[in-house]
Amino acid sequence: MKKEKNTIIIAMSPFGNSISDYYNFLADEFIKNNFKIIFIFDGGTPELIECYQLKSVKKNVLFWPSVRPTKYKDFLFLFKLIKRERPIMCISNFGSTNIISLVSYLLGVKTRVNYVHTTSKQLYIDSKIGFYKKIFLKYRKKLVYGINTHLFTNSIGTKKDTSKFYNIRRKKINILPLLLKPSTIPYKRKEEREYCISIVGRLNLSKGHKALFFLFKKCLVQYPNLKLKIIGGGSLKQELIDLAKFLKIYNNIIFVGKVPHKKIGEVFSNSLINISSSIEEAYGLVNIEALREGTPLICTITAGSLDILKPKYNGLFISHNDEDSLTNTVMLILNNWELYSKNALHTFENCYSINNINKHTQIISNCFN
Repeated sequence: MKKEKNTIIIAMSPFGNSISDYYNFLADEFIKNNFKIIFIFDGGTPELIECYQLKSVKKNVLFWPSVRPTKYKDFLFLFKLIKRERPIMCISNFGSTNIISLVSYLLGVKTRVNYVHTTSKQLYIDSKIGFYKKIFLKYRKKLVYGINTHLFTNSIGTKKDTSKFYNIRRKKINILPLLLKPSTIPYKRKEEREYCISIVGRLNLSKGHKALFFLFKKCLVQYPNLKLKIIGGGSLKQELIDLAKFLKIYNNIIFVGKVPHKKIGEVFSNSLINISSSIEEAYGLVNIEALREGTPLICTITAGSLDILKPKYNGLFISHNDEDSLTNTVMLILNNWELYSKNALHTFENCYSINNINKHTQIISNCFN
């Protein structure tokens, strides 16, 4: 290829979720420094494409020919784009990883980056594919990661997992936790909130809902009026309903279902505590969203929660193997709720607010060298 331009290609889902919005913030910073940003979005349905045309988005927005970029026409589309634009960097996420990594490698793009959002263990827990296919996918992913010049992860734990599981040098991996805008919801004091704790996420095995129900049953002995709000949809819903009835805790559990992303802040601002009961979690973005509303955390120990939760500061850890752990942590937090809530806000402002975006653009810029 000819000499690179100051162009960065970013492949991801359309704006409107925390991950894509984070990249939008990054793009704004790079544009201030005379970079050109080209977004390639998944899910290029006619309705979605028309929506972005009507919005007149200032940044360059393109769509893959396929809804999911895995076909030959997507390969040709990207090949022509890179040949024409000669980008200095390509960043891939999720479904675009394989094709972005391969084409940018073949065309000699100087800086090739994949953002790793999920740990290997989490993928294995939720996946329904067979053993041999898992082995094949592992080694294919290892090859794909190998042809990238850099990897980004959202936590220290995800970095360690990616390095160990795929045998990737740690120096090749940078940690860039997702950043969020400050809340637009007025802060609520303890007495203004519902007498409930919340858990937000897909109803999948890796999220640990079943184990949490047993801990919650024991917690109700101490706090019989406490409610557990379950936000999210998934394949386990009916199993969880049946388990709640079997444990005789159904009347204390509220199955809310899916909530639009723009409304999720209201869930946290109305809750006394947010729980992450995951068996494995790369990051736990919902925990960041909870901190933003001043909502203390209770988490199992996972790759992501170790970065976010500061014990006896903004929350406490629990164990699925300790039937009293939820009761004890709820008691400690409720008795010192105002302090935990204040520290939750401080954690967000100091570590996860979009006001820290300059640090991230500097880390990314260093990858050019």
